[in-house]
Amino acid sequence: MDNQRLDLTVFNKAISSLGEALSEYEKDKTNTFVRDSCIQRFEYCYEMSKKILIRYLKSISDDPMEIDREKLSNLIRYAYKIGIVKHSWDEWDIYRENKNNTAHGYDEGVAIDIVEQLPAFYHEILFLSESIKASNEK
Repeated sequence: MDNQRLDLTVFNKAISSLGEALSEYEKDKTNTFVRDSCIQRFEYCYEMSKKILIRYLKSISDDPMEIDREKLSNLIRYAYKIGIVKHSWDEWDIYRENKNNTAHGYDEGVAIDIVEQLPAFYHEILFLSESIKASNEK
């Protein structure tokens, strides 16, 4: 078990940029530029959150290679069990599906649906960051 401190600087900047975009979207939900910005920021925050979660789980694991062999769904379930993420796979599967839907061409209805669900994701990754920060401080 390595239990090294993870640098969350870049992750926290990404979270902050998503929060800024969501705040702007709330001011004018007809602004397609801001909506698209929210989706773009969601995409990289989603990818980054997976990577930081995996790094964290490796850092606390007796066998980091085991983390590499595990499916994301099982890693999320484990992270939920130990309190690092706010929700289990049922919610994260929605985030995964939304991320996949952003990659399959542009559909305004889908884009609006995804953006309306982003505040929950934003709070999820804030929780993840805060949980890892608390663990780093131990």
